[in-house]
Amino acid sequence: MNNLLGPVGQLGYVVEDLEKAAWSWVEKAGVGPWTVIPHVTLDYFNYLGESSEVEMGIAMAFTGSMQIELIQQHNDAPSMYQDFISECGEGIQHVCFYPEDYDSALESLTGTGMNVRQDGAIRGMRFAYLEGIDGNVLELGDIPEKVRLRRQVDIESAACWDGSDPVRIFE
Repeated sequence: MNNLLGPVGQLGYVVEDLEKAAWSWVEKAGVGPWTVIPHVTLDYFNYLGESSEVEMGIAMAFTGSMQIELIQQHNDAPSMYQDFISECGEGIQHVCFYPEDYDSALESLTGTGMNVRQDGAIRGMRFAYLEGIDGNVLELGDIPEKVRLRRQVDIESAACWDGSDPVRIFE
């Protein structure tokens, strides 16, 4: 299974305020620089098999090869993010893998009894959140080769980051 999923690529946190959370990571853990996108455009988003009009923003930074993602939902549309923040407050919500073969990995996981709770796409990049490992959430991300290459550049840039311009906001 590990070969099917590949290594863990991301830890995802649900937060109440993207910019505040990014600054907290910089100040407390020295993680940065952060790319903050206050409002992402989703191609589509489904929660429990039904379309949901989620409005959200994300922030991303690397520590080593691990991407930290912060997610802020701006409305009360049904989603696992909304469920998490309501039930748990801020915190780590998912672990994400970027398998080479997204469809095979997704089929394999659902074949073991894991359930897709939400799925969607951002700029053509599909994602699915599954629940089924002792209640924990696993995300699969379908990223194209050019994004994989960009990810490597971002990892190398973060390793050389001098601490300047730690929170970069893109509208």
